[in-house]
Amino acid sequence: MLAVILPLPGIAPGQDLVSHQAGIWSIAETPGMNRWIVIHDLEASKKSGIYHIEVIGRKTGDPSWQIVRLVPHMAITEAALRDSIIEPRHTGAVYPESFDDAYAGWQAQNDGAGGVVCVSSVIECMQQSGGENSNEK
Repeated sequence: MLAVILPLPGIAPGQDLVSHQAGIWSIAETPGMNRWIVIHDLEASKKSGIYHIEVIGRKTGDPSWQIVRLVPHMAITEAALRDSIIEPRHTGAVYPESFDDAYAGWQAQNDGAGGVVCVSSVIECMQQSGGENSNEK
């Protein structure tokens, strides 16, 4: 019998969310897709405690430029984000236009007060919002 051990989400001990200035972190994969998040405006997020992220994926075997924007914008608490990330990445940044449009829409919700803020994990919030490919197996 062969056992496969996959890393559980959650920041590795000793990792500092804010000191990784690239703001790109891996999250739980699916069997067919690598997934990561990109934190936008890390300094403002650090001050407010609300992180504005984009969730990106790439199907296993696809070239590095062929990505899927799984969630263009998600607002998430620091605690929920820490529970979701696995390890820092140094590649995976994307052009911000899709994020910028989705963020502007989020900001306009509730008469300009902003929309929903995720308080559980990135994956759970993707599933609750029906985020593209959130349940891909």
